[in-house]
Amino acid sequence: MIKKTLLMIKKYSLMVLAAAIIAVGVFYVINNPSFFTASVLSLQEKAFITQKWRDIAYKTTSGYLDIFISENLETPQNIDFTVSFDKDTVNINAQNISGQWTRTVNNPDDNSITIQSIPGANMDKSQSIILLPFTWESKNILLSEAGAKFSDGKEKSLSIGSLNEITVHGK
Repeated sequence: MIKKTLLMIKKYSLMVLAAAIIAVGVFYVINNPSFFTASVLSLQEKAFITQKWRDIAYKTTSGYLDIFISENLETPQNIDFTVSFDKDTVNINAQNISGQWTRTVNNPDDNSITIQSIPGANMDKSQSIILLPFTWESKNILLSEAGAKFSDGKEKSLSIGSLNEITVHGK
């Protein structure tokens, strides 16, 4: 009888422990939605980039600056992006930059940040290449410059387009 009681206590203790572990995992995922953050271009946005002959496009949604590369642009060796913002109305979270490529943050100051991005072999041009998290006013942040270096040594200033208007009107 005592042995049976101890087995039941052990069984229920393991069930409670497993439930607690699952609850902590669910709580962690709910409080860290960036695990599921990915930004994808709509067909309308892809068409806009092509029609306007843009090399790079960006939009600000859900606290992220999303940067996309045109399907028409040859894959560069690296791209340097300069993001400008108003320090009084925008707070950049440079430690949590994500995206498809390897990237480094250079020269952060009060009003701009430079990100160097090095493309990988399996690039999906319909997804954002850089996701830069920020808080506060999305109208006070923009991708101000982008320049690419190619494997043949050539450099090119990239044309930039904002998808913010098309995103708002495309809903």
